[in-house]
Amino acid sequence: MLIRFTAENFRSINEEIVLSLIPGRMQKHGDHVALTDQEIKVLRLALLYGPNASGKSNVVRAMDFARRLIVEGLPAKREIPVEPFLLDKGRPSQPSRFEFEFNAGIHTYAYGFVLDRQRVYEEWLYLVKLHDETPLFERKTDDNDVTHANFGNIATKDVDPQFLRYVARGTRPNQLLLTELIENNVGTFDPPYNWFRNRLQIVFPHSHARGIQLQVHKNQKYSQALAAFLREMHTGIEEVNTKQVDLESIDLPMEMLANNLDAGNNSYETANGASDSEERMVILDSSLGHRYLLARNDTGQIEAHALNTRRFIGDTPVDFELLNESDGTRRLFDLFPILYGAEDRVFVIDELERSLHPSLVRRFVDIFLESKTRNQLIVTTHESTLLDLELVRRDEIWFVEKSPSGASILYSLEDFKPRHDLDIRRGYLQGRFGAIPIFGSNLEPGHMEA
Repeated sequence: MLIRFTAENFRSINEEIVLSLIPGRMQKHGDHVALTDQEIKVLRLALLYGPNASGKSNVVRAMDFARRLIVEGLPAKREIPVEPFLLDKGRPSQPSRFEFEFNAGIHTYAYGFVLDRQRVYEEWLYLVKLHDETPLFERKTDDNDVTHANFGNIATKDVDPQFLRYVARGTRPNQLLLTELIENNVGTFDPPYNWFRNRLQIVFPHSHARGIQLQVHKNQKYSQALAAFLREMHTGIEEVNTKQVDLESIDLPMEMLANNLDAGNNSYETANGASDSEERMVILDSSLGHRYLLARNDTGQIEAHALNTRRFIGDTPVDFELLNESDGTRRLFDLFPILYGAEDRVFVIDELERSLHPSLVRRFVDIFLESKTRNQLIVTTHESTLLDLELVRRDEIWFVEKSPSGASILYSLEDFKPRHDLDIRRGYLQGRFGAIPIFGSNLEPGHMEA
């Protein structure tokens, strides 16, 4: 579970911002709080509001940048693709900073790094306990691009300290030490690394969930749950299934299909998707927007299956390809895995409401909260119907707005200490909490062109 995220000098973020999932004062909706294995109280929901271009999405992009750098690493000599704040003359030449505090299994960690496009200046990983922190490693890169690291006793229990120093010294200036340790099979650091790889899921407006076709194809219970969800959301869909399609109908050459099957894809993982390598299956998005499940049969030949939806005219079934469904329905398909079978995942969704009716957005959040799992949902949104203290807590509502210098500022509704009976939605739309567009009078009536 994510406890706290910090970012500084990234895109529209200038000074440090802190998104904290630590609960505020005692209030209702106590079931929105989960306990880590160390009995740390953590909120399961965070809603980020703000006008367009305020920087909401940059909070998500900051998490995504850090995650990708940790999980994927960089080739030698490649510049680190960090984007500093540009509206302050001194900032582009200064390093950026990212830090996560999170629970992974039986331990809580604090992990972060400071870097610019040329090198990682500092990096640290701490084991966080109730009253203190134990360093697992602290890394610094000197002016000669040589990495120096100190390792704590816990980290060296099962590993030769001399080997750890060897790995650290061989870490390139553009590579994170955590990534390098994993590449060198130092299993001590698997839990924090796997949290970023498997637990932190970033969902952008056009992300596709990987594995839905596989689950529908192989798991009847999953198909039934998905169909029930779509019925509840009033899509008109009664059943979901897969149908084998002719490979010649796919608008991609056979060689490319084989390469995709062997290489995998980059769509975000579902909560319970099976391993592509074990199943010899992959989800492919074609240039026309079709999504196919590719697999090799027992003879090694490639088969393709498409996801279909089914409605009924009386007792007669009528099937549709997923591509023929509305944008909103396809969005529900991609959001469903968040509600089904996930455990101990952090789902960060940019523009939750994209293509969805306000009532569906509210119901989605309601279903998530009713699940009472240890999953977390962090979303950016403009959907004001969620600003209801009958649905969410004050400390789950965050605002992002631009300062006069053009920098994004992140703050919580809890900072205002509003009354429990206050109409939060009305107060927000009236500008009481900021983070809302303010229209000037530069364009006078009658001056707008048709």
